[in-house]
Amino acid sequence: MVLQFVCRNNIFVRRLGSVLDSSTTTTLFTSNHPHQLDLLRFISNTPELDGFTLDYFKNKCGLSPESALKASKCLVLKSTTKPDLVISLLKSNGFTDAHISKLIAIRPQLLLIYTALKPKFDFFNSIGFSGPDLGNFLVKDSTILSSSLEKRIIPSINYLRSLVDTDDCVARILKRSRWGIHDAEGLMGPNIAILQNHGVPKSIIRMLLLKQPKDLCYGSDHFKKVVLEVEEMGVSPSSVQFIDALHVLLSMTKSTWEGKLAVFRNFGWSEDEVLSMFKKKPFVMANSANKIKLALDFFKHSLKWNRDDISRNPVLISLSLEKRIIPRFYVLQTLFSKDLINERGVSALKKPEIVFLENYVTKYNQEIPDLLKVYQSKLGSQRISVGLNSEFGVKMGKI
Repeated sequence: MVLQFVCRNNIFVRRLGSVLDSSTTTTLFTSNHPHQLDLLRFISNTPELDGFTLDYFKNKCGLSPESALKASKCLVLKSTTKPDLVISLLKSNGFTDAHISKLIAIRPQLLLIYTALKPKFDFFNSIGFSGPDLGNFLVKDSTILSSSLEKRIIPSINYLRSLVDTDDCVARILKRSRWGIHDAEGLMGPNIAILQNHGVPKSIIRMLLLKQPKDLCYGSDHFKKVVLEVEEMGVSPSSVQFIDALHVLLSMTKSTWEGKLAVFRNFGWSEDEVLSMFKKKPFVMANSANKIKLALDFFKHSLKWNRDDISRNPVLISLSLEKRIIPRFYVLQTLFSKDLINERGVSALKKPEIVFLENYVTKYNQEIPDLLKVYQSKLGSQRISVGLNSEFGVKMGKI
């Protein structure tokens, strides 16, 4: 009994310990101490860690013993009627067992508020937001279930709907960002106004909402500063590249940007050359400085490409050397050496895996039976410069 009391009432015990030394505390629990009866009466009236609550958390909600113990300190169940309704509601909305256990571990009190939860789930279902998507959403931010449906959730959804037109698009936004649902207009509205004031058309703003809604939740001062930087770089506000460049710059500090510029400078690039490439493919600068360095080193020293060759194909910097560029170059070089293909430029490096295999591997299975095996052996290779024909690389880069 004393151990149960200590687990559920550690605040009282700590206060008791602050005024009583260990010998006095021990004496309190002897049969002759005058305060023993009062203390034991206090303990007996304290909610216990009953097996009923723990078993429900573990067996019905799927919580681990540790999580069940923690949840039981927040909620003691007297009946399974309301909890069963909530569990049934979650399952009928497509929540997985993992979703349910995580959600209840975070907010065990949800088990008692079925009547408040059901209208919110009905509303989310009405806009096509349900199942595992809704489960993932709520596990990341269960506070949404404490927000007012009429005063907070519905107004936010209506605001998003006014920008993207359809509920399907609203659901796509929610999958990518949970912040907007708390106060979409208050969080995103000022930044959307900034974009409009700088000539970004509605279609591009809509695209940003669907691709990177979190970008619109930055503080307005910082957001406006980055918008001005993108403009100064010469990126057109009416282009898709504008929101891509905006996303890249929002995601890094000034020092990180300068560090990546320094990598290009070390390979002989001017800042204007880097910015020219950035305007075409902003996501090049989303790569880490080390990734950029490895790619430039490979293209320059192994393939003998110059800056123009790389600048014409900036997307290659973002592709994995070990898992795509190098293995495919081995295949193309093999085919080229046997006169099975002419120089086809770098387009083969950009194709989806299944298309590359069909067009450049299985297609030549009779002529080179081991080509697939060779390709697979090179996947993940760390020796990035061994065995490649630099002359072939030069020809590929010039096409």
